[in-house]
Amino acid sequence: MMKIIYKSSKILIVFLMLLVQHTFAQNNYYFPKATALDAKVPSPEQYLGYPIGSYFTRYERVVDYFRELAKISDRVHVESIGKTYEQREQIIVTITSPANYTNLEQIRQDHLNQVDPSKPALSSNAPVIVHLGYGVHGNETSSTEVSLLAGYYLAASQDAETKKWLDESVIFIDPALNPDGRDRAANWHNAYHSFPAVGDPIDKEHQEAWPNGRTNHYFTDLNRDWLNLVQIESRNRLVFFHKWYPNVQIDFHEQGTNATYYFEPSPKRHESPVIPQFIYDFNVVLAKYHAKALDDIGSFYFTKENYDNLSPIYGSTYPKFFGSVAATFEQASSRGILQESSNGPLTFAFTIRNHLATSFSTIRGSVAEKAGLFKVQKDFFKYALEQGQKNPAKTFVFGDSKDVNLTQKFLGLLLQHHINVYELSDNTTHDGKTFEKGKAYVVPSAQPNFLLVHSIFEENVLKDSIFYDNTGWSIIHAYGLKYAKLNVAIAKGNQVTALIPGKGAVEGGKSPYAYLINYSDYNASKALYQLQLKNVLVKTAFKGFSANTPSGKRAFGNGSLVVPVVGQTLSADSLYSALQTVAAETNINILSVTSGFSAEGIDLGSSNIKAVRKPEVALAFGQGVTSSEAGQVWFLLNQQLNLPVTKIDLASFSRASLGRYNTLVLPGGNYSAWDKETVGKIKAWVNEGGTLITFQNATAWAVQNEIVKERLSETEAFTRRGETPLVSSQAIVKEKAPAGGAKDAPAKPEVERLDYARQEDVEGSRRINGAIFQADLDISHPIAFGITDRKLFINKNGPTLLLPSANKYATVAQYTSKPFINGYSSKTNIGKVANSAAIIATASGSGEVVLFADDPTYRGYWLGTSRLFLNAVFFANLLNGGYR
Repeated sequence: MMKIIYKSSKILIVFLMLLVQHTFAQNNYYFPKATALDAKVPSPEQYLGYPIGSYFTRYERVVDYFRELAKISDRVHVESIGKTYEQREQIIVTITSPANYTNLEQIRQDHLNQVDPSKPALSSNAPVIVHLGYGVHGNETSSTEVSLLAGYYLAASQDAETKKWLDESVIFIDPALNPDGRDRAANWHNAYHSFPAVGDPIDKEHQEAWPNGRTNHYFTDLNRDWLNLVQIESRNRLVFFHKWYPNVQIDFHEQGTNATYYFEPSPKRHESPVIPQFIYDFNVVLAKYHAKALDDIGSFYFTKENYDNLSPIYGSTYPKFFGSVAATFEQASSRGILQESSNGPLTFAFTIRNHLATSFSTIRGSVAEKAGLFKVQKDFFKYALEQGQKNPAKTFVFGDSKDVNLTQKFLGLLLQHHINVYELSDNTTHDGKTFEKGKAYVVPSAQPNFLLVHSIFEENVLKDSIFYDNTGWSIIHAYGLKYAKLNVAIAKGNQVTALIPGKGAVEGGKSPYAYLINYSDYNASKALYQLQLKNVLVKTAFKGFSANTPSGKRAFGNGSLVVPVVGQTLSADSLYSALQTVAAETNINILSVTSGFSAEGIDLGSSNIKAVRKPEVALAFGQGVTSSEAGQVWFLLNQQLNLPVTKIDLASFSRASLGRYNTLVLPGGNYSAWDKETVGKIKAWVNEGGTLITFQNATAWAVQNEIVKERLSETEAFTRRGETPLVSSQAIVKEKAPAGGAKDAPAKPEVERLDYARQEDVEGSRRINGAIFQADLDISHPIAFGITDRKLFINKNGPTLLLPSANKYATVAQYTSKPFINGYSSKTNIGKVANSAAIIATASGSGEVVLFADDPTYRGYWLGTSRLFLNAVFFANLLNGGYR
C-alpha cells in the first residue's frame, strides 16, 4: 500500500513539474519580456486547465476567471453592465492601482471636465483612460482569449513598467462585446477540433455553418450598431462609454487568414470629413508603439489600407466623435486551432500573441503620450463647439404630434448619445411643416457634441467610391420622422434630460358601439397585434374619415383601426379591459365613440372598412438566406410586435406544411437550391391566398421564377462587395462598325481595356454600400397606411432594380428622377435607380406578393421603411379585391 501511495505521489509531482514547465513555456511565448509574475495570481491555464490557444474558452468561464482575479488581486475589479438576449452577463473589468481605484469616482469626474470647453484641461498627473474592447464579432475569436492573458499579466506582473502603467492609467477590458456570438463560434470550433489539429482550410472546423458566430442573437453586426443602438448589448455598452469617454479605445478584430496584421492610421480617403485631422494624426503617434511591439516578435503588419474610418456606426470610430483616439486592430484569423495560409501555418496561439502585443503597446503608448492625449480630447470638444457655431443649420427641430411614439423613440436615441435636446418653446412652422409645443423638440448645432448631431441630421455626400461598408447613416432619414433644419437659432425651452414615460388610455370610457385608433403612430401596429392576440376583431379603414366626439371633430387617416363592440367573442366589459391594457402597454390613445355616423368621410359600416387577418408568419432561414436580413425580420416581429415568427430552413420547405401560415417572408439571399417542386409549392400557396413578401435578390428570384408578372430592369446592375451582377458582364461589350463603313461586314466587339491598378476604383464605383435615396410613396396605398408624407427615404445597398408595374395601381413606391440624398453613389448608378420601382404589391391568383427592391428592415433602425414591411404583413391580403 505504501508503495502505491509513494508511486502515486511521484506521478503527481512529475505532473505538477511538467505543468509548471509548460506554464513557464507558455508565459515565455506570450510574455517574451522577462518579468516576475505573482505566484498567488493563477494564470488562465492554471485556472481553466488548458493552455490558452489550445481550446476556445466559453464565455462564462471568461467571466469566472475575471471574478477570480478580482478576488485575489486588488488591482482588478469586475462590473456588470447588463445582459444579452441569451442572458449572458456583460462585464467590464477595471484594472488600475489600488490608490487609483480608491479615488476612481473623483478621477471620473475630473476626466468628464474634458467634455466641457469652458473647464480646464486635465493635469498631466491624472491617469489616462484606456479601453480595450475584444470580440465584437463573435467568431473573431483570438481577442477574447487575449483579454484573459492581458488581465492576468496586469494583475500578476511585478515589473516597474507594469506598476507605472497601473499608477498612470485606468484600464478597462471588455472581454467580449458580443458574448452570444462568441459562444456560438467557440462551440463550433471546439466541436470540430481534431487531435492533432487539421490545417486544411476546407476542414469543417474552419467552415462555420450559417449564420456563424459573427453576430449577436438576432444576427446583428454589433460593430455597425454604435450609432443606431438597436440591440441591447449596444445600449448597455454605451451607458458605460458615456460615463468615461476614454482617451484611447481599441476595437480588436480579425481579417482573412492570408492577411498579416493591420493597425491604424487608416487611408486618408476613408477618414470622416467632419472629424478633425488631429484625431487621426494621433493614431500615427501611437502607431510607432504598435510597430515596435510587432517588430520585436517578428510579426508582419500593414497600415494605411482598407477599413472605413468615417462613420460613427463603428466601435473604432464612434469614440472619435468624443475626442478619443480610437482604432481598429485586425489580426489574420486562424478560424480554428491551426490553418494553412499563404504566410505559412497560422496557429490560434500566434493570433492571440499578436493581439496581446498590441494590447500592451496601446497601454505603453497611452501612458507615454498621455499629455498629448489629454490635449487632443480637450481640443476636440472646443473644435466641435466651434464647428457647431459655424454650421449653416443652426437648429434642428423634430417631432410629429400624430406619431408620439416615434418622436419619443428618436428623442430617447439622442439622449443615449448625450446630445443636448430642448423642449420647443412655442408652436412653429418651417418648410411647410408644423411643430407643436409639447410634442416637438429642438437640437442646437452649437454644442460640444455637434459632430454627432451632424451625423444624425445632416446629409453627407461622399466623393470617393472605395468604401468598405455603409456610406449613408443619418438616423433622421432612417426613422422617417418629421423634422426641419433652420438657418437661425430659435428660442428653446427647458433642456430634456430623460424620457417621461407616456401612458396611453381609452378616451371617453366604455363604449356600447366602437373604438377608434389612429394608425399614424409607430406603435399602432403593435397595438393591432396585441389586440389580435386577445382575440379582438379589428378592422382597418381604406379611406379617411372624421368622428364626432364630445370635444369636437377628430380626424382619422387611412389605415385607422376600428374595433366594433358587436360581433366580438369577448363581452363588452372584457373588450374594454383589453383595450385599456393595450393602450397602456403601447402608449396609444384609443377613442371611444357611440355612433357609426361620421362627421366627414366614410361611416364605420362602410365596405371600405375591412377586417384585419391575424398574421401567421413564416420566415425563410438557414444556409442561402442573408442572415442579417433574416435576423432583422426576426428581431422586428419579436421585439416590436411580440409576434412568434416561425423560422424555416430552406432545406425544410419541401416538407413544410405551408397551409398553417398566411404570410411568408423571403429575405435577400440565394434561393437557387430550391427545385421546381418547391417553387411550385410556393406558387400554389400564394395563388390560394398567401401573402409573399420578398427583399432584394429574393425579389429578383420571385420575378425570374414567374411567381409574379413583374419585370427587372435590363440595365447592368451594380453590386455590393462580393455580389454577382444581375446582368452578365458581357453587357459592357460594345459593338463597333468596321472601318470603311462596309454595310454587310460583321460588327467587331470593342472590349473596354483598363489599367490593372484602376481596378479597385472602377469596380468600387459600381457598388452602392448603403446610400440613401428618395422615393415617392403612394400614401393612399394600404402598404403605406399611417404615413402622411409622400417623401420616403430608403437605404439602398443591393443590386435589385425593378421596373414600375404595368398595373398602374401596384407601384407603392417609386424612386424619383433625382433620387440620391446621402452617402456615395456614382452618377451611373444614380441614373439606374432613378424612376425605378422601390416597392410593388401585385396579385398572384388569390394571393398577394409584395416586392421590396431593397431591405426595408436594414440593420433594425430603418423604421421609416420597416413600418411598410409591417403593413405588408397585416394588410397585403386585403388588396386582392382592388382593381387589377
